[in-house]
Amino acid sequence: MNDSVYRLARGPALLACGGFFVASGVLVFAAFLASGDATWRQVVTIVCAVLALVCLAQVLRFAVRPPVVAQLGEQGFTIGRPRRRGSWKDVEDVVVADGVLRLEGDGARAVLALELVDPGARSTALRDVYDRLNTAHGYRRFT
Repeated sequence: MNDSVYRLARGPALLACGGFFVASGVLVFAAFLASGDATWRQVVTIVCAVLALVCLAQVLRFAVRPPVVAQLGEQGFTIGRPRRRGSWKDVEDVVVADGVLRLEGDGARAVLALELVDPGARSTALRDVYDRLNTAHGYRRFT
């Protein structure tokens, strides 16, 4: 099995883009108000302009390539923010309730809100988790 990567869904990504875009607008306005001849005003203007550019760069990053919310590999997983890493062999229980995936066990505890995963990939992600757990523990499907 290859590693599976699940990215932030468009809805939350666009919401974050909107927040960054509003922040950049406020910073450009602050830079405009602070512009003047005094040295401190120039410093404030430059700082606001740089922060506005950083916000716009985040908008582009989220719009072009949303961040990874889950990465599932053969040996283990990386899920959520803050990042939780674990091995499939350490997972003893998987619970899906109220739109949240919980992986629990010795040394492995991770939570992923499924609303963060693209709606078309949610069932695939859940099937992937169960398949990888079964493979790690040596279980096979009856055929």
